[in-house]
Amino acid sequence: MDTPFDGINNLFANFSLDKILQGDLSLFIWLFSIIIMIAVYSVAIYHFYRYIARRDVFKPSESKHSKAVGFLKYFFLFPFVAILFFMGFSMIFIFLTENYTVLQVLYVTFSIIVAIRITAYYTEDLSKDVAKMLPFAILGIFLVDSSYFSMETVTTRLNEIPNNINAIIQFVILIILVEWILRIALNIRYAIVPRKEERVKI
Repeated sequence: MDTPFDGINNLFANFSLDKILQGDLSLFIWLFSIIIMIAVYSVAIYHFYRYIARRDVFKPSESKHSKAVGFLKYFFLFPFVAILFFMGFSMIFIFLTENYTVLQVLYVTFSIIVAIRITAYYTEDLSKDVAKMLPFAILGIFLVDSSYFSMETVTTRLNEIPNNINAIIQFVILIILVEWILRIALNIRYAIVPRKEERVKI
């Protein structure tokens, strides 16, 4: 019958400083490369989802013509922001999903971005949860099953993107329209029910 002391004896018997110092470093290099990739991906997603989940994409202007400045920002600059949002999520899904076609990736990307922007006008905390949920879930699937990532599949999808340019433009336009509808609804709400700080001043 084995005793606890037998386990301790086996522990010391198997200990070898030479084996520790002469181990295969290629495994550790591979592990550190995975660690770096996870860290870089996580940092990128952290900043990306916090930005896309903000209700006010641009900081409110403090000038006398703040409404006009805000209008110009959302009219001229938000289309580029919408493209950035769309490209960011599309690249995540193209690289880290296996069975989706490019068009399916675009549909999913559009749905997620619109859901994030709608929830941002309800509460930014919920919007942040929605924005970070899928990117980190996909990362988890990728870590559990490394075969989930296929460079050949990624290359094929990237080559198919020009064939879907019309769909991409349509989705970006719809994102812009949704944002404008949400901004108009927010301004109507503030016109009917003033903000808390405005109530205090009154």
